[in-house]
Amino acid sequence: MAVVVVAGCGPLDATGSGGTEVDPIKVLGILPSPDDLRGQPATVADATQLQDGFTGDRDPRVATRIAQLKPPAAAVRTWTASGGRTLVAVVSVWDSHLTAVGVGGDVATMLTDRGGAAWTPDNARGSRGARVGTNGDQEMRLSYAVGRNSLYVRSEGPVDPDVLVRTLNRLEKVVEAEID
Repeated sequence: MAVVVVAGCGPLDATGSGGTEVDPIKVLGILPSPDDLRGQPATVADATQLQDGFTGDRDPRVATRIAQLKPPAAAVRTWTASGGRTLVAVVSVWDSHLTAVGVGGDVATMLTDRGGAAWTPDNARGSRGARVGTNGDQEMRLSYAVGRNSLYVRSEGPVDPDVLVRTLNRLEKVVEAEID
């Protein structure tokens, strides 16, 4: 007689709670400084700081919605360089995979309200993103979720799109290794 034991660590469907929660500070701390961008260590983010990381602008509606969703953990890390270049990486934990996908993707695609276009780079399949502006005043956002963990990168100014993609891909690999 064969006995099969199956154990799971995540939700049974996209709206279920559960799944492995990563430590956002630890995940962001693994990232190197990309190209000539330099930054500080990651910091724990409350609803307002998380909203700032997502959008770069104070939007009380977004901060209120984040506070209502009560992410159990979130952190933000920022890098800057000359010429107005900024890169922001955000890792946040939500109650379900559906929420993790929805929050990051919705905030990323808010750029389309400002005349931007949806953007999913070939080497970041499954991500949701958008970009607006030209090289000098460009803003780009990409989001991806692994379980209930939302991974998000945003840039302002003339930052190479490959920097965002590499950063998102590194975050994804770190989180997947953490939850395996």
